[in-house]
Amino acid sequence: MLFLLLFGVTLFATVLLIQTSLKINNDNSLVLLANQFMHKHISLEAVQGMPLGDISKFNGKFYLYFGPFASMVLAPFVFFFGTTFPQVTIGIVSMLLSFIAIYRLATVYKFKRIDSLWLALFFVFSTVVFSASVINITAYQVEVLGVPLMLFALLEYLTKKRSLLIGIFVGLALLTRATLALGVLFFILEWIQKRYSFKQLLIMAIPIVFCGSLLGVYNVARFHSIFETGYLYNITLNNYPLSLNLRDGYMSLSHIPGNLYSFLFMPPEPILKIKDGFVLTYPYLKVNPWGLAIWYTSPLFLLLLTQFKKNKYTLSLLLTILCISLPLFTYYSVGFAQCGYRYALDFLPFLFLLLIPCIQPTLGKKEITLITLGVLFTCIFTLSSWGLYPLLGIYS
Repeated sequence: MLFLLLFGVTLFATVLLIQTSLKINNDNSLVLLANQFMHKHISLEAVQGMPLGDISKFNGKFYLYFGPFASMVLAPFVFFFGTTFPQVTIGIVSMLLSFIAIYRLATVYKFKRIDSLWLALFFVFSTVVFSASVINITAYQVEVLGVPLMLFALLEYLTKKRSLLIGIFVGLALLTRATLALGVLFFILEWIQKRYSFKQLLIMAIPIVFCGSLLGVYNVARFHSIFETGYLYNITLNNYPLSLNLRDGYMSLSHIPGNLYSFLFMPPEPILKIKDGFVLTYPYLKVNPWGLAIWYTSPLFLLLLTQFKKNKYTLSLLLTILCISLPLFTYYSVGFAQCGYRYALDFLPFLFLLLIPCIQPTLGKKEITLITLGVLFTCIFTLSSWGLYPLLGIYS
């Protein structure tokens, strides 16, 4: 009964938050690019009202600085419904696919059906997956799309180990965000530990190399470089407040403390009744746009600290998380603005598998309570950086 009640709350919150988000940020860059693909162009048409976020300018043309896969997914829908088709559909579908993937992963680890449903609820509605899915900002939609792709790659490895299919999922993730290519390290480490054959590794590499080559050609056509995705030509690169971080370098070790603080330590901010005083006013707390520690949205991950347990995949998972997080933690942006540390989406599937041994063989009252608290917090505070609390009836 508690699960059904909470699930109902999450569905209601999803609809309400999407409706509210569309009113403040009706981004459609991915849809516009999908339309351009159908007209054999890879640049965005410079028209009045064109979105200004997540866009690069190079040689007088405008591009999205992401891989092409998100717009490729939208292209058939744009063909039938036109450029009014909502790109937030990417986030909705990503949530659904992630829910299915986590449920199946949990059953692979022998969790009961109801426990598997609770874990799927946790992953989708009590992590940064939720805010990235329901907020219609292009970067969010692209980043969250990579999550189910990597989840299905891991699910395939843990079940049937069909190498070609694993490679396709990882390759498509690479075409979404280049950093997701680092997820290959997990499978290489599994091969080193003799749980994956060299032949399987080679077969898996075929679609990954193909997708990587396609991304390279795409980059050359846009920015005359195989490895340049366009981030260096971001038209908002020097805008305040990110420009202050940029003074310490685009990629720098000096950004690691800030990113780690955002990911592990940053608390919600108090809402003050009077500036410079300390009288709080309703609803008392808001999320700092620079981030929020993972323990607030996802308190279930606290079990990684309090009852950590290893299994045979622990080493592979830890090293993969470290490898993926290093370029993220040295990046100047820190994910601004966000509800939670959204760059964690790149390694979140691996972090979830690291959590599994801590909660086996079944979920108890403690785990259910942590999931419930995380879901409610996330649903209430997702738009609080913008001063919006739709579930509390606050819209300004």
